[in-house]
Amino acid sequence: MGFAATASYFEDRARRARDPESQARFSEVARFYRTLAGIAPGLPPGFACNKAHSRADRWQQRAEECRAMAEHFTDPTPREQMRRLADTYDSMAAAAE
Repeated sequence: MGFAATASYFEDRARRARDPESQARFSEVARFYRTLAGIAPGLPPGFACNKAHSRADRWQQRAEECRAMAEHFTDPTPREQMRRLADTYDSMAAAAE
């Protein structure tokens, strides 16, 4: 699943969200992934996504992926955005446990 597919997923979640705060959060994440899709249309060759077992594991795994990607940005703005996104995933993982 590339960045564009992930953006589509969060756009769909934003449409289905019941409260404005969730809609805003999902929309922000979707916009961020759309931006990433414009920079890097696909994941690096050989990138293997680990299979998570629970919802909390999946959110935690995404947080780790975001932090790993943040280390590759030289511009501080996307680096900080990736770190904030990782923090959001951590919060979602904690809520899912």
